[in-house]
Amino acid sequence: MRNISFKKLAVLCSLVALGTYGILFACADYFWGYDYDSNFTPETYVDESYSPLFFAPQDVFYSIGFESNYTSRFNEDIVSAWSEYVKGKFTAKELSFLLLNDSAQTTIKELYSAVQKKQKLPVPYARLSGTDAQIKGFVEFLYYAKDIEASSTTPLNSWSYEETKPAAAVNPKTLAQVEKLFNETTDVFLKNRYWFQTMKAYFYSNNKQGAVTFFEKTKTSVPQNTLYYRGVSYIAGIYYRKKDYATSNYLYSVVFDKCPALRTVTAYNFHPQEQKDFQASLALAKTPEEKTGLWALFGYYADEKAAIREIYKLNPTSEHLDYLLTRLVNKEEVRLNEMEFKSAAEYKQTMKNQLNKDALQLVSTIAKDEKTGKPYLWNLAAGYLNIFAGNHAQAIQLIEKVEKKGAKSELASNQIRLLKLINTLYATTKLDDKSESKLLPELDWLYHIKDSEDETFRHRNALGWSKQYIASLYASQQNIVFAELFNGSTTFYQTASNAEAMKAFLHKTNKSAWEKLAEGIYSISLSDIYEYQAVMSAYAGKLDEAIALMEQSAEGKNVEFYGNPFNGKIKDCHDCDHAAPQKVKYTKLSFLKKMKEMQSYVDKGQDVYNNSLLLGNAYYNMTYFGNGRVFYYNDIINQYGNYIDEYYQPYLLSCTTANLYYEKAFNSAANAEQKAKCAYMMAKCERNAFYTKEYHSKNDFWDEPEVAFQAWNGFKKLKTEYSNTKYYKEVINECGYFSRYVGK
Repeated sequence: MRNISFKKLAVLCSLVALGTYGILFACADYFWGYDYDSNFTPETYVDESYSPLFFAPQDVFYSIGFESNYTSRFNEDIVSAWSEYVKGKFTAKELSFLLLNDSAQTTIKELYSAVQKKQKLPVPYARLSGTDAQIKGFVEFLYYAKDIEASSTTPLNSWSYEETKPAAAVNPKTLAQVEKLFNETTDVFLKNRYWFQTMKAYFYSNNKQGAVTFFEKTKTSVPQNTLYYRGVSYIAGIYYRKKDYATSNYLYSVVFDKCPALRTVTAYNFHPQEQKDFQASLALAKTPEEKTGLWALFGYYADEKAAIREIYKLNPTSEHLDYLLTRLVNKEEVRLNEMEFKSAAEYKQTMKNQLNKDALQLVSTIAKDEKTGKPYLWNLAAGYLNIFAGNHAQAIQLIEKVEKKGAKSELASNQIRLLKLINTLYATTKLDDKSESKLLPELDWLYHIKDSEDETFRHRNALGWSKQYIASLYASQQNIVFAELFNGSTTFYQTASNAEAMKAFLHKTNKSAWEKLAEGIYSISLSDIYEYQAVMSAYAGKLDEAIALMEQSAEGKNVEFYGNPFNGKIKDCHDCDHAAPQKVKYTKLSFLKKMKEMQSYVDKGQDVYNNSLLLGNAYYNMTYFGNGRVFYYNDIINQYGNYIDEYYQPYLLSCTTANLYYEKAFNSAANAEQKAKCAYMMAKCERNAFYTKEYHSKNDFWDEPEVAFQAWNGFKKLKTEYSNTKYYKEVINECGYFSRYVGK
């Protein structure tokens, strides 16, 4: 057997304790979820006690991240057991308070004192008799148990980095008394609990070895229930502290095997330091059953395949095989599903080549034997892995066997249906009327599953994968529209003929059921396309075309600007412009129409200065630098932040058209004040061109130096020719760059 490193959890978080109980806080990052790269839901057939041990690529433990309920794990069981013992004499609410609430300490002392002195119990328990055997037994137990509990729990604050002072060790007198009560008590219920309290008291005392001695002396006289295995965990922790890892891990594996409620705890604390430690633990195992527990933990930490082989030889019906199988399958599918693809044929060949053949053979062989406790789970797993191998006939045969003979549940039904769909789609090499008809009802089901219906069922990976796979088939068939519908591309509409082809499809009124399905999952609407074309036409200066297209955009044409898009200020302040009062609220359509009106005046030579200046402002505000970015906000363009895609940079970052109109305004200006304003506006355009070249085009504009400007031509002109204007003084007051340039 190859050498294995078992230090899986050490790199994630540290466990500070003797090896058994403590509080852990998650330190893993958030992530999308387990089903974004998985189609195989481990909860389908595997016992819930194994759930934290399912494969969790981003966490130590599946779903919970880290163990955190050490002090509350058995609360319900404790209250329930004592409720049965006292035969309803205490209410459930009273029991919960006395057993679980730290503030009950004073009340418990009062009850104990009254019982010992044979006095009437304090309110609100005065209705009860302190001489009643169950009442007396419960109160006495509580008194000592609470004292021991104070030494066993150290409050931790997950938001504090200060060192927490450990609790004081159990008082030797308390320890001696609970051991005495264990020896003297004849009540079976109380005796069992005093045994555990004695174990616990030794563990949290200064005589931890006493726990080992006491355990060895009494272990055959107590029932092997949950309390017993909690006691075994204490012994395992003591051996761990003594660095006797072989014995410690052997005992943890026994608890893991026998006590499902402690599986997470024992899995965390099972830490062979070296390969020899594991081999030594195996040597201590007395029965095949104990060996399966060790191999089950080995599989969690090191190698599922090796563990499965060994457990299968020891006990093919062991439940441990089931959770190890899900880990094996989930690991394999996650690894394979991370691979991107464009061509369906290439993808299938890659999957077949990359599939772990050893895992497929192992699972298929065990599935064929049908000797496990849940043969349907193994058939399902074998069927799934055979899909990756391209063995579609074999895959469907195995999956349908599960459908007929497997355990029935809604989750199981959904899992089977999903894998059958994946297999059918995987086997599809061409999309035509026949294949589309076959896939339609299943894809319709998959694409309309609501997450709220069953959060456990893993379907999101199949959701995305199926669309990508179908799109790749359509692409190979030169069907660009359906390739886009199933897997949209950010560049699709950058080709004009593509946009027209999609518009023709979306305008179609007699769509088939398949076409309706494709349209239903597509995120871009006909309105989005018209808006996109209108915006791009506007940047090209084709205002008539832009208006005609925008009028056909049902939603886009009515989108309002936040600020006045015809304003041109000294300082670019979007928030200021958006907050300023507006006599007219422009929509995208009315904005284009107003621009067209101004353009016509310029063409006719009417009021050229004002109309050119306003058009310059309009084209300026349409860019990233202006107050009207909303103009290019569109689901196809999809440029909502500071980083502008390279394709759109010539449109959204260019002030060339704005500058042309500022030049026209400058040439038509009637006085120095007007010319000064135009000169400054042209300087802003020069500045933006500099920003685009030096920062935006490299997407590193956050690293710009303190003074990120040059001596723009507009600055020079403003300083040398218009320093006597009122506007010059306004610029000095508002523009820090210009103020530095002129040395103010």
